[in-house]
Amino acid sequence: MRTVRLLIAFQGTRYDGWQSQRTGRTLQELFEKHLTQILKGKTDLVSSSRTDSGVHARGLVAHFRTKAKLPDGKVKTALNFYLPADALVLAAKTVSPRFHARFDARSKTYEYLIWNHRTRPTYDLAPYCLWHSGALSVEKMRRASSPLVGKHDFSAFRDSGEEDRNPVRCIQAIQIRKVGPKLSIRVRGDGFLRHMVRVLVGTLLEAGRGKLSIQSIESILASKDRKKAGPTAKAHGLTLLKVQY
Repeated sequence: MRTVRLLIAFQGTRYDGWQSQRTGRTLQELFEKHLTQILKGKTDLVSSSRTDSGVHARGLVAHFRTKAKLPDGKVKTALNFYLPADALVLAAKTVSPRFHARFDARSKTYEYLIWNHRTRPTYDLAPYCLWHSGALSVEKMRRASSPLVGKHDFSAFRDSGEEDRNPVRCIQAIQIRKVGPKLSIRVRGDGFLRHMVRVLVGTLLEAGRGKLSIQSIESILASKDRKKAGPTAKAHGLTLLKVQY
C-alpha cells in the first residue's frame, strides 16, 4: 500500500460541505467517486478539514491509500479530467505511509472576505465575500481580536450542537487588512470548532460597527456562552487557505 497526498481547491457554493453524508452532494463523495473509477477499486479519502456547506478552499489537504501503481502525475491529471469546473487537484504526491492529513496538521489558515461598500460586489467576487454596506472600523476590529489570540476555551464561539467536543483551541494569529472596499480577516490556529471562524467573524463585525468593545470580547470569551457572541457569518465568505504540517 502507498499513501498519496492531494492538495485540493474548490468552490463550495453548490456542495453540502466536505464530509460525506451519502447524499451525493458533498466534496468527499465527489472525489471518492472519481478516485474509485480511476484506481479500479473503492478508495477512501481522509481530509485535513471538514468544511461547512458553502465554504471554499484553496489549500485543503487529503490522503488516500492504494495498491494501484498509477504515477502521481497521472493521478492528478485523471482526477482533473473527471472533476467539474469548481473542483481541482493542485498536486498529488506519494508520501510516508505514516502521513495522516487530519492528525498530522499543525495549523490551518482561513480567510474571511467582506465587501465593505454601499454598492454590492460584482458577479466575480460575490460568491466569495460577504457584502456589508455599513461603516466598519478596522482599528476597532483589530483591537477586539487581540483577546482571542492564544489558547482558550472557545465555547462561546462554537455551534450550539457541539457540546460534546473539547472546546479548547489555540489561535496563533488574526490578521485584519482592508484594501479599498475589500476587508480580509485571516485566522490561523491549531484547529477549529464547528462554525468557530464564522462566529469569530460575526463577533468582530459587531466590534467594527461599534457595538462591542475589547472588554466585551473578553467578557464573551470568559462567559463560555454562545448566546453572548455575535451572529454566525454566512459561509460563502470563508475560504480554507492553507494547512501546515
